[in-house]
Amino acid sequence: MNTAFSRRFCELVEQFSGGNKRQFAELTGKSPSHIYRICRGLSRPSMVYLEHLYGLFKIDLNWLLTGEQPLDKPYHHSDEQLLLVPKLDVEASAGFGSINGAEDVTEQFALNKHWLSSQLGVHGEQLAFVSIRGDSMQPTLHHDDMVLVDLSQQHPTHEGVYIIQTHEGLMAKRLKKKADSIEVISDNTDYPSWQINHENAEQHAVAGRIVWCGRNI
Repeated sequence: MNTAFSRRFCELVEQFSGGNKRQFAELTGKSPSHIYRICRGLSRPSMVYLEHLYGLFKIDLNWLLTGEQPLDKPYHHSDEQLLLVPKLDVEASAGFGSINGAEDVTEQFALNKHWLSSQLGVHGEQLAFVSIRGDSMQPTLHHDDMVLVDLSQQHPTHEGVYIIQTHEGLMAKRLKKKADSIEVISDNTDYPSWQINHENAEQHAVAGRIVWCGRNI
């Protein structure tokens, strides 16, 4: 039973995942079957989920719910406005590090370039999704979160959450630049902080900065 609401919701799926409902579900923390039901007019999203969508994409909720306002121009896109971002077959440990497999691409997500630049401040195309493992970055990051990494930001000039490449694998940590070192911080205070300096810098390369996080709700 296709409804006006479901058609508008499908436009969002088209806008933010190139029409791929399964990828939209993963991006927004819902099951694919739930997204399919909404698009078919068999279910309506909860207010919690709508608030979650607004937090992720800054969508026009008034337009989505009522259709009273026309869809803003940024929602109309061509293939040139979409960027295919790979999801890598690696895990970034939010703990003490973990051995990871080869960085194979498991799938790709179509993201809108306007949303990337206007909402995340990302203007390049060196992006990748990776999954988080462990609890040392709670409450900022949780086990099984999917994060978007800007691989062009490998020099932490200001504080942020980054992916570090070590001989044990990948780590997600908060980095704070000091005069002659980088402080590596776990948001979970059960884990100690440590330093990257000239003595160990070669073993701890910054792979990129985390600019977005998605999780199931």
